[in-house]
Amino acid sequence: MLAFLSPLNLEASDAAQSHSSGNAYLTESNEEPALTINEPMFFALGRDDDTTAEFQLSLKYRVFAEDGFVVRRASWLEDLHFAYTQTSLWNLSEESAPFEDSTYRPSLFWEFDSQSSPFGARLLRVGYEHASNGQDEDRSRSIDTLFLMPVWSRTLLGQQWTLAPKLVGYLAKGSENDDIADYRGYSDLMLRVGTEESLLISSLFRLGDNGRTTIQLDLSYPIRKRIFERTGGYLFLRTFKGYGETLETFNRKQDFQIRFGFAIVR
Repeated sequence: MLAFLSPLNLEASDAAQSHSSGNAYLTESNEEPALTINEPMFFALGRDDDTTAEFQLSLKYRVFAEDGFVVRRASWLEDLHFAYTQTSLWNLSEESAPFEDSTYRPSLFWEFDSQSSPFGARLLRVGYEHASNGQDEDRSRSIDTLFLMPVWSRTLLGQQWTLAPKLVGYLAKGSENDDIADYRGYSDLMLRVGTEESLLISSLFRLGDNGRTTIQLDLSYPIRKRIFERTGGYLFLRTFKGYGETLETFNRKQDFQIRFGFAIVR
């Protein structure tokens, strides 16, 4: 689930009406900085059979300056971005406290704001993403995908409602996970409800073959003023039920997992 889908982001896009990516992490001139946040960044603890911690880091980089040499000669490169997200699961119950699995996701995509995106969407991302767990032999997992993700948002009952389906096409799958689409399907459906000043609820839904469903639900609440436009301190709760909590366990069903912790980006 992407932090750039925040209510603040879409309000800023309304106010600015500038030719930026729509990311809420805006400067006073309404131009997008080169380096911004991408997905939530958090650290959360939970217990099932073992005590585990999940944490995530995620950043996005605008490849070319809006008024730079390259864009002046190739304007189609203006909205090109590179992003990197890393999610790790850390087993704290074992004597050596090993990392059970980590997923590394670099991506390259175009991100358009409401002035240029089709279908009436407020934002549109289209591009390529690689995901792998950095392991070899039997533990190796990897996929290469093309994706299309429009974003719609409306204010209803004093809350910002944001809907973002991410449609995925598989370019390649690792030999140890060639049936991964049977478990995670061909789309992610993301919904966010709330405000930046209060409770924010984020959900992700996947549907694989034969009724294999995955549901992830995040709740976050601010406990300090924002440090930057999109960075602060938040109580963070994540629940997960379904398949593929990590890339290595894409075909393993997790009945129910709950973790509680702290987020700096939600």
